[in-house]
Amino acid sequence: MSVEAELKYLDVDHAALRARLSALGAICKGRYFEENLVFDDEGRSLRERGLLLRLRRTPTGAVLTVKAPCEDSSAVKLRREYETGIEDMRAMRLGLEALGYRAMFAYEKVREKWIAEDAKVCLDHLPFGDFVEIEGPEEFIPVLAGRLELHDALTTRDTYHALNRAWRERQGLDHEDCFVFSEEERARLEREISGCRYSTSP
Repeated sequence: MSVEAELKYLDVDHAALRARLSALGAICKGRYFEENLVFDDEGRSLRERGLLLRLRRTPTGAVLTVKAPCEDSSAVKLRREYETGIEDMRAMRLGLEALGYRAMFAYEKVREKWIAEDAKVCLDHLPFGDFVEIEGPEEFIPVLAGRLELHDALTTRDTYHALNRAWRERQGLDHEDCFVFSEEERARLEREISGCRYSTSP
């Protein structure tokens, strides 16, 4: 178990940020496609308790994650995180379903991960927009944000699920928990990733 500290930044120019990361000597660990399934029981009791049960697929395999709330008064988002690699995503999904959980919604993103000193900086492209997430020591996140000239960027502690819901409301769209790319867009993104010099494994 570890305590995860993170903060999301909105409306950030990925190309400009990539240049600033390189100038700081940050190391790119890869650009890749992620598929995520969020599980809960029929009564949504995990959500009511502020818990996340997620199964994620990346190019290097599957990961099972449980996130739990932390008592905090920080400007960054703190959560207890339990995470482990999974050899067989299908078997894990069947096991979760046998326990009474089912996939409530799916979401996808393209993630480009950078390591900057003790922090991870993730440039995330989702079906409803581009975001940046910094994860690392609580006190270092605002320091690194300053070095990356993110002073004026909007910040949020919200999940991508909450951000998607807010975006759909602003667009006058019906409520939909899932946010995945169309088949055409996903194929285009996968071609783009395969031809990108940052398309190494996460």
